[in-house]
Amino acid sequence: MLKKNPFIFLFMAAMLVLSCKSSPEVENDKRIDDVPNDTSHSADNTVNDLELKISESQDRLDLETKYFLLLELIAERSNLHAEDFHQLLGLTLARDYTGANQLSDDLILDAARHFEKALRENPSSDSLHMIMAQYLFGLMTLSTDLSTPYGDVQTMSDRGMESINNALSYGANPAECYYLKGKMYRYQNNFLDAMEAFRESVNSDPSFIIAYEAGFNVSTELGYPDQAKSWLAEGIERNPSSYELSSILGHQYASEQDYSRALDVMSTYLDKAASIPKEAIFDLGYFFEKDNQRTKAIEQYKLAIAQDSTFLDVYYRLGTMYMESSQWNDAYETFSELLKRLPLNHSYQEVIRKTLETIEREL
Repeated sequence: MLKKNPFIFLFMAAMLVLSCKSSPEVENDKRIDDVPNDTSHSADNTVNDLELKISESQDRLDLETKYFLLLELIAERSNLHAEDFHQLLGLTLARDYTGANQLSDDLILDAARHFEKALRENPSSDSLHMIMAQYLFGLMTLSTDLSTPYGDVQTMSDRGMESINNALSYGANPAECYYLKGKMYRYQNNFLDAMEAFRESVNSDPSFIIAYEAGFNVSTELGYPDQAKSWLAEGIERNPSSYELSSILGHQYASEQDYSRALDVMSTYLDKAASIPKEAIFDLGYFFEKDNQRTKAIEQYKLAIAQDSTFLDVYYRLGTMYMESSQWNDAYETFSELLKRLPLNHSYQEVIRKTLETIEREL
């Protein structure tokens, strides 16, 4: 099946929201926006050239080059640009799909001195304190065989909490701060404090979606399914236009084989949404399919394809529905279209070819 588990992306999505968030271009304790008068034209050209090299680099494997380009850019700046350090943090914490570090361990640890130096020079920057906390959390999640300059996990956690409190005192977003606290507690299996931190996060900002997801995940880990769903239900009530929360709740009901509730959740979302993502149409079709309402499932899958003809998961589910309904011609046409759209090296190429051979014997 091409359909992916909807919960796989949650941890990575949460990391990205914080590590790649937008920040003011120029930040220090006075939020200076103008380059000092003594900045030379030549220096401007150097900065512009470095920015261009970083932005135009498309080679995902050349992370070390990007790392040193960012350090060079930071050194050339006349004032602190928090976004430079957000980019440095993103490189430092980058993981592949297996969870392995994409930057070398030496450079991951080398980043510490650059974050520390920036903080010494800009002690009232809420963004830098938050970046430092995120960095420390990243170090906590690395292999325990890697010796860090901050000591053991508990020491890093304590230092991270200090950084979060500093960020809060200088005006950082409370929802983000409490959310990161919750992640640190959760990593150490301190679930009760994690739940309290996630509660503080959503109380600070009811639209902070990923904190509801985090509350759901921790409640699930603790074995409280009703409490887990209540986190999502509360988030949906406060954010009725959130596809993410409705999808997670719908799939949770589907995993419990309560397909009528799953359909209610997604139908309610679709009724209220200002703009409807293709994934929501797919979800509704999937819940109809699981509820053995094949005609309605087929209708939704066709709508999803009409909205986006490159949505490969839909072709697979639609073709399967046609096969189960013995609509062989439609099934053959759908799987043929899927085969044409799959990348040449896709692992499902052979599976789809065998499926087409099976259908041909029925025609």
